[in-house]
Amino acid sequence: MNKTGVKILIFTVLLLTILIPTNANAYTKNGHYMTKAAAKNFKIYINGSAAGYKSIIINGAKVWNVSPYLNTVSLGNDVNPHFTVSTSKVDRGSIVATNQPWILKSTPSIRVKSEITTYNAFKSLSTSDKTETIAHEFGHGFGLGHITTKNGIMLAKGFTKKIKPQADDLNGIKSIYK
Repeated sequence: MNKTGVKILIFTVLLLTILIPTNANAYTKNGHYMTKAAAKNFKIYINGSAAGYKSIIINGAKVWNVSPYLNTVSLGNDVNPHFTVSTSKVDRGSIVATNQPWILKSTPSIRVKSEITTYNAFKSLSTSDKTETIAHEFGHGFGLGHITTKNGIMLAKGFTKKIKPQADDLNGIKSIYK
């Protein structure tokens, strides 16, 4: 092999080394997370406006119990719930739900509470898409960000048609709470 061929080979190997990802995880973190103790014993309050979706909300929360780092402990009108879920009559177009964090000013990465709100577009979803949406919003509350591939329920837009966290979602939770 001549010098030019060797240079091209070395350049190609270096380029591939740089461009091939060493981490196959697609999960992202949103920068806010619960304390380990809160995540292991998280509490939910379902506002009266969302009472019609109670079973969907409970299912969307409990799907995360497959992770050894998370556990739904209680539902109801707790003094300090970690998650409050409500429904708004506001039309936000294609936005079906949001998760608003409450964080500590002294420790901005610690999320003390999340407010999950569903909007008008949520009503027209199938039961499985509603459950996936609620589970997705809980995922934000636990610290996960959006992904662009369909290998997890934290998909930025659209639905995976899976109502439970996938391996990628659970790897993200593990990376935050282990």
